[in-house]
Amino acid sequence: MWWLLLFLCLLGSILVTYMRFCAEHDHLNKKKIICHSLKRNETLRLFFISDIHNRALEAQTFNDVEHVDLVIIGGDLVDQRTTERRLRQNLSILSQWGAPIYFVPGNNDHEWRYGSLIDFLEGLNVKTISNEDQFITFENGIKIMVRGLDPYFMKPYNKASDVKGTNDLLQILCVHDPYVFKRMNQKGHENFDLVLSGHTHGGQIRIFGYGPYERGGWKAEGGRSSLISEGYGTSLLPLRLGTKAECHWIELTSNEE
Repeated sequence: MWWLLLFLCLLGSILVTYMRFCAEHDHLNKKKIICHSLKRNETLRLFFISDIHNRALEAQTFNDVEHVDLVIIGGDLVDQRTTERRLRQNLSILSQWGAPIYFVPGNNDHEWRYGSLIDFLEGLNVKTISNEDQFITFENGIKIMVRGLDPYFMKPYNKASDVKGTNDLLQILCVHDPYVFKRMNQKGHENFDLVLSGHTHGGQIRIFGYGPYERGGWKAEGGRSSLISEGYGTSLLPLRLGTKAECHWIELTSNEE
């Protein structure tokens, strides 16, 4: 029976090695979206990443991206394992394009052990959006609104019910947990051109295709594009199976061609 035990140990070792590879093998997903809220010949390039947790960003993945107008971090930028040094290094990589960086909190960001995460990010020119709207005007004249919903109340004096939108410009909603968006009423859905979320990791480890959450990906409905990212890092174990470690470069354009 020793040979059977040896075989099972070898098989288990191979599986764990493969799962570690899946957790550390980056997928840079590129998506072009026709957005009728933009004026003719307007284009906005957005980089979205969520659920970094304690993982170090692989510089080469991000070096392959040339043009970024806006960076949005969709929550779980850190967790209780993340050091100040790791966070600084990750944000340095995300700062390489010179684009403004906005952060919408996730459930694990409260675990950070080095004081106020919001204050720390502010010192690195990263703006936190917590149950509020951020109106952004770019050098090329494009104007957008980014709404960050934060049911974890990173900013305790802001409430989601206080947020008021507008209908005359491109509107992006970022909320860490996609089920928060699903629970919004239909009128709330219709306000946005683009919805960005994460949180689920796609289930992170799926056995024969089954996992605690559905796979991430894009959906289009009623002129709105929605993304549930499977995230860049991992929680608990640094392993994946049947899911991708991913980040997203999104081109929003008014041009059909």
